[in-house]
Amino acid sequence: MRNTMQEMNEQFKDCPFHVNTYVVDGTRCIVTSHYIGDKDINDVMMKYAEDRAMSEMLDIAPSAMTA
Repeated sequence: MRNTMQEMNEQFKDCPFHVNTYVVDGTRCIVTSHYIGDKDINDVMMKYAEDRAMSEMLDIAPSAMTA
């Protein structure tokens, strides 16, 4: 079972955190990082970027092939 955002906020309220602001495709995104474990944020962001790129390529490919 997944925790709600409120439950996670309570669970990790005493953990150190950092806030960054990014602009992605013209949309301002605020990312709050809570340091609760040993994941490398670079690995997480790289996986996200790869998944997004693959998703975008697969969405474009069918229409490009029919044009």
